[in-house]
Amino acid sequence: MYKKAKYFISGNDIIETENFDIKELEIGFSVYEVVKIIGGIPLFFEDHLRRLYQSAKLINTEIPFKEEEIKEAVNKLIQINTINEGRLKFAVRFHKSENKLICFFLKPIMTTEDYYKNGVKIISIQAKRENPNAKVINYGLRTYINKMIEENNIFEVLLYNKKHIISECGKSNIFFVKDAVIYTSFSENVLSGITGSYISEICENENIKITNCNIKLSDITEYEAAFITGTSIAVLPIKQIDSCSFSANNRIIHLLSDNYNRIVTNYIESKELQ
Repeated sequence: MYKKAKYFISGNDIIETENFDIKELEIGFSVYEVVKIIGGIPLFFEDHLRRLYQSAKLINTEIPFKEEEIKEAVNKLIQINTINEGRLKFAVRFHKSENKLICFFLKPIMTTEDYYKNGVKIISIQAKRENPNAKVINYGLRTYINKMIEENNIFEVLLYNKKHIISECGKSNIFFVKDAVIYTSFSENVLSGITGSYISEICENENIKITNCNIKLSDITEYEAAFITGTSIAVLPIKQIDSCSFSANNRIIHLLSDNYNRIVTNYIESKELQ
């Protein structure tokens, strides 16, 4: 919860932030999305809604709210908090017959120009999401990831399984670059990222090859560069994973970043005209 946001929405109620109780989301289970707000507009909102309904379908349940209801709640929260730039989480909480839509602002992820110029540091941890394609709240894993990030003073964590095969990062998708080819995990092993899907689209348009494969943690030294993608961070180069260093000054990463930023700008401008 972002303390500078005055209100959150729980069901039909607008409630002051100081009364927010995260345990409400821990009752039963929740599917959720985190959307970036730019100029008061939820970025790629349609994509996030599509993935929300898909997450519910993957766990054999159904969202009891129409898209318009969710859009109305999210836009209302932006307006009443007068926050035009930030991160907003909307979740559908399932518990017996009391299903509820809960929307609230999250603390911004702090990025700097240096991060995009020189890259960020991450470390690897052994962890596995039970159903990686479904965006379901898992507080045990989330708490562990946040603890590792804070204790090690790093930006993100890289997840690998018992066979030391890389899947994704805690809050982002990861890609590796070698000889102008991009390598990433198989889609069934990761949460399909909204930003990552646009990266795939850019690669197709720019004739950049993407290869899905099993990448072992011990093999990352073979790659020239690496980057992560996510709703809040866009395309962010990596300078170090554990003790392995990478170059952030990579032509492919720059090309993807520039193209993605143009897509974001075009989306926001199109919504402003509506």
